[in-house]
Amino acid sequence: MKNILKEIEAKYPVDTILVNGEQVWPYLRVAYHVQYVNEISSRKGERPLGPSLSFLGKLKRLLNIPYGTKNWLGKYDYIAISTTDARKPISGKYFNRLLDPIIDKLGRGKVLYIEIPAPSLYPIASVYTNKVVCYDLLELLAMIVETFTLRRYKIENESILENINKDYDLSLDYLRVIKRFCARRTVFSWLFRMSKPKVVLLSCYYGLLQSAIRAAKEYGAEVIEFQHGSIGEEHPAYNVHADLDKGSFPDYLAVFGKKELETFTNSRFIQPQHVYPVGSFYIEYVKTDHMPSKNLVQRLKNYKVSIGVTLASTTESRLIEFVCQAAVLDRNICYLLIPRHPQEEHYSSFELPDNVMIVKDENFYGLMMLADFHATVYSTCAIEAPSLGVQNILINVDGLAKRFYGNVLNDSRVTRFADTPEEFVSIANSFEKLDRDTLAKLDEDLIAVNYERNIQELLRRPPFLEQQSVSGE
Repeated sequence: MKNILKEIEAKYPVDTILVNGEQVWPYLRVAYHVQYVNEISSRKGERPLGPSLSFLGKLKRLLNIPYGTKNWLGKYDYIAISTTDARKPISGKYFNRLLDPIIDKLGRGKVLYIEIPAPSLYPIASVYTNKVVCYDLLELLAMIVETFTLRRYKIENESILENINKDYDLSLDYLRVIKRFCARRTVFSWLFRMSKPKVVLLSCYYGLLQSAIRAAKEYGAEVIEFQHGSIGEEHPAYNVHADLDKGSFPDYLAVFGKKELETFTNSRFIQPQHVYPVGSFYIEYVKTDHMPSKNLVQRLKNYKVSIGVTLASTTESRLIEFVCQAAVLDRNICYLLIPRHPQEEHYSSFELPDNVMIVKDENFYGLMMLADFHATVYSTCAIEAPSLGVQNILINVDGLAKRFYGNVLNDSRVTRFADTPEEFVSIANSFEKLDRDTLAKLDEDLIAVNYERNIQELLRRPPFLEQQSVSGE
């Protein structure tokens, strides 16, 4: 699995692919990457990236439209857009770990929050966010706009897109992506003219929300993204290798730690002075307030070593196979598999050794307060685990662990890499454990400390500074 965007942007003049005089590659590029990854993953028996809804599932999404309907009306200083899977339970409510801390500071009544179901919504009464609505109404409107738009889309230099499909054995329907982008952009334009926000907050810019960014900038609002996962030099969405129009990229980026600044030193994606390290609200919360599952604590007493294993769709089956092979080599090691969506039924079909468990009553963050080590291929959890006081043993499936983290997690006191089950077990039995405070200190470049102080500093900077000056706050 290679970085095809780096190759494509070096080989083709992608900046010359235009529709109505505007570049389309800034939002087509990630669509190409996703289809390429899914093609490779399917050949290896893995599940695809992104949602895969059945016809019935799409119909069920229509039932989400009334969710918080009354909140659509009115003017808001800010609009925030995020996904359901960013929510974690805190004090009886589902709290968006990325945006709710900011919304609290800005004023909960001043922010319209748009929830993208991932995969479904929580009951509105159990959601912490105040002015919450569901994105599916906007998507329905976009589908209607797309269906009834008579406008023709003439693509200049379309042959480049045809050649990319041919060169990488892909079949991306780029015209459909362009049409849906334009339809969503129209709908978001309606929303921004009605709500009149000055700033738009996102937890992930790429994909369907690039149309929101384009519409926001045309309206005159600025856009800030709050980092939701690892970025680094290998992430295709944040590493641009051609001179592209930035109208579909965020203006500002709040990241976990100072290390991420290196990614944007000579960036074609964002101005480096607009990247702000803030840390992680939820990591600091878990370290001080989380109560681990008593049942799980009791079960782990039967093992010498416990390892939390973070799963991801593109490597899931191969990672589980690797863990099962390692598990039979030493029954004194317990493996706790952490799926992204533990409610999915297909996990019950795996035949697992007795010392391998699917964990459904604890998330990654809580589990790190119990486990001795953390394992994954290239999940963001690899940079979060040390901040929680847990060392990594990364499993180098297809060379992905070393490719993504070899230059980032290069302190052998914190992270080791394993190519085989035998090597993994050997590391698990010989890795000298460091105390949690020492590990967290070693991880500060990746995840900054003092989140509350950092957020207060962020609110004294653009794009928030201008809004506070106007309001007199």
